[in-house]
Amino acid sequence: MDMKKISILLPVLFFISLGTACTINLPYDVMDDYDGVRVVMKVAPDDADVLLNGRFIGAAYEFSTANSALRLATRQNELIFKKKGFAEEIIDLRSYSSRTITLNVKLEKETASAANEPAETDEAYKAKTETPPAAPPAEEPAAGTERVLTDVLLTVTPVETAIYIDGKFWGLAPEQGKIENLRLKPGRYVFEAFKPGFSVYKKEVFVPKGEKFALTITLQK
Repeated sequence: MDMKKISILLPVLFFISLGTACTINLPYDVMDDYDGVRVVMKVAPDDADVLLNGRFIGAAYEFSTANSALRLATRQNELIFKKKGFAEEIIDLRSYSSRTITLNVKLEKETASAANEPAETDEAYKAKTETPPAAPPAEEPAAGTERVLTDVLLTVTPVETAIYIDGKFWGLAPEQGKIENLRLKPGRYVFEAFKPGFSVYKKEVFVPKGEKFALTITLQK
């Protein structure tokens, strides 16, 4: 092969290799989210409640840095930001393509018409996002029978894990991890627990009658 042909082929090969490299090396930020996404929340006011798919997970400032970003397996999720006196903001993460999503959200003050409506109490507001479990019915036991509640010793890690019983928010795991003030009627219950950055726990549990019952929940990274 003479030098003239070689001089023609070299530029062609260069551009072919360049095009191949550009095709393979996609920017990391727009790759498929098979390895999860992170959501950084820059919200004003920063103490607004954050709901993930309708469930309360904490205050916005808890997820405001790269290190504390909310970690999700996919973008198939919805976030809601709400605070008393402000209009809530709903974010559908499916509309984002980035692997690291930074949300800049400024909640707007409620309109005058909304402000003239009867003010909600703090308890009423919290009940929307942190619904406590229903108390056992205040019914009198039948003659010759006793009302039986089982003491449930619940051990949960890590700290501040959100606990749900039959789909209702019960509370957050304390620092020591042990919860000893839980009493339930005998029967079947679905226990759920989750914390950003950990796998979701969900298990149907049978609470026996008239006995102490222990349940340990340990979330995995």
